[in-house]
Amino acid sequence: MTIGMLITTDKYRDDIVGITEAAVGRGHRVIIFFMDEGCRLVADKKIASLKENGGVSMSLCDYNRKKMGLLDKDIPEGITCGSQYDNAVMNRESDKVIVF
Repeated sequence: MTIGMLITTDKYRDDIVGITEAAVGRGHRVIIFFMDEGCRLVADKKIASLKENGGVSMSLCDYNRKKMGLLDKDIPEGITCGSQYDNAVMNRESDKVIVF
């Protein structure tokens, strides 16, 4: 199963980490897309470390990231600065989508 996570806020860090780790632990694939205030979470070390788990991919809306004041150096390696196209791909490839 592939689980998509649309992150629009920076308020649910621990929930995102817990759900992602539990899903990966059960052999599921997780696709995470950050937008709006959720882009701030990519600078969080615990969130960024999730991409090191096999089966987790991350991208964010470059437009929103710039609007939130995040610089290129703030984006950890392995997280794609993309567009709403990446959000559409996440929704297409996911069996279920969780929105935060």
